[in-house]
Amino acid sequence: MNVEKYLKRISIKQVQVNFHSLQSLQRNHMHQIPFENLDTSRKRWIDLDLESMYAKIIENKRGGLCFELNPLFNWLLTQIGFTTVMVTGTVAIDEKNWGKENTHLTNLVELEGTTYLTDVGFGNSSQTPIPLSGEIVNDGFHQYRIVHHSNDMYDLQQAVSNDTWKTQIRFSTEPRTLAEYEPLSSFVQTHPNSPFTNHRIVTIATKNGRVTLTDDSLVITQHDHKNVFDVNDDEWNHLYNSYF
Repeated sequence: MNVEKYLKRISIKQVQVNFHSLQSLQRNHMHQIPFENLDTSRKRWIDLDLESMYAKIIENKRGGLCFELNPLFNWLLTQIGFTTVMVTGTVAIDEKNWGKENTHLTNLVELEGTTYLTDVGFGNSSQTPIPLSGEIVNDGFHQYRIVHHSNDMYDLQQAVSNDTWKTQIRFSTEPRTLAEYEPLSSFVQTHPNSPFTNHRIVTIATKNGRVTLTDDSLVITQHDHKNVFDVNDDEWNHLYNSYF
């Protein structure tokens, strides 16, 4: 890995092993590198290889799925000097339903005695590290917290009102490797029930909100205001190149 090239890709000039740098790295990563499934939607296999991920995302300026973005970010953090591990979690669809177990790959960072969830691969989620201590964090758009569920399991929650919280991910603190994630990657990339195999989605955080492009729509969110535009095939590549 060329750390300098990676930092340039996410518009970071200098870093230190402290919370301020970790926060800047996560926020800039989410502002510069989109979450996208263009390979899986086109039936192109993604190898769980860090060098391949680096070439795709840093050198070729693409985006990726959680199992590309978060391992690559983990590698960067390790090269800088942070103490970090990869872990898996299950995405909550709604209050009663869950996605495929442990198909979300994310990162925990240990810093100055505190463990933080630091996720750059979950679409519309926190743009700042969240401590596992339960402290409420505001990333400028939403409030988040992490609550202990059971044993080594924790819930990432987003506030939907003053007294209502919605679980986004339930994750374990048990360290995982890319090799262990391989069977789950196969599900995400090939299974008909995977949310990423049949439709295109590209989404990126912005300073004021988020831009999301799907097969047939462009959604531009600025603060609490959302504009939705219909998209046809002739426009798609132009919009992709313009926004991402």
